[in-house]
Amino acid sequence: METTGLWPRRLLIVGLFGMTAVRIAAALACVIAILASDGSANSEELAGAGAESATGKPAQVSTVDSAAAAKEGRSLFNQTCAHCHGPDASTGQSERNLRRLRARYGDDMPDVFRSTVMNGRPDKGMPVWGEVLDEKTIDWIYTYLLTVQEEAP
Repeated sequence: METTGLWPRRLLIVGLFGMTAVRIAAALACVIAILASDGSANSEELAGAGAESATGKPAQVSTVDSAAAAKEGRSLFNQTCAHCHGPDASTGQSERNLRRLRARYGDDMPDVFRSTVMNGRPDKGMPVWGEVLDEKTIDWIYTYLLTVQEEAP
């Protein structure tokens, strides 16, 4: 089997070790990414950033803070979530397309996002991230996702 490129290697890993190995690798990659963060934005700059947070708390921050949170959220998303949801949340798989969260869930978007990230959807392959990601990290990722939402067709 040719193993050049990400997908053939992933298929090989899944075939050899099952889905559990992929979930463990994803969680480990997340922890490493968070620990290796360059600190480009600190918690004071990003606390509560975004028009609405995944915790449902209204945010009262400047555009600069929201932009910093979205930038950090994009980086965290690409380090943590892109292996399943595509770089910059762009994927051809409609069931994993996070650019359509608002179109799909409307006003329930913050609650659905937070519940899914915190509790996972093991029956659909979504791991539980609540044990790995802290609340601020989840909010930063959510803030980024707000910036890439697509309108309903």
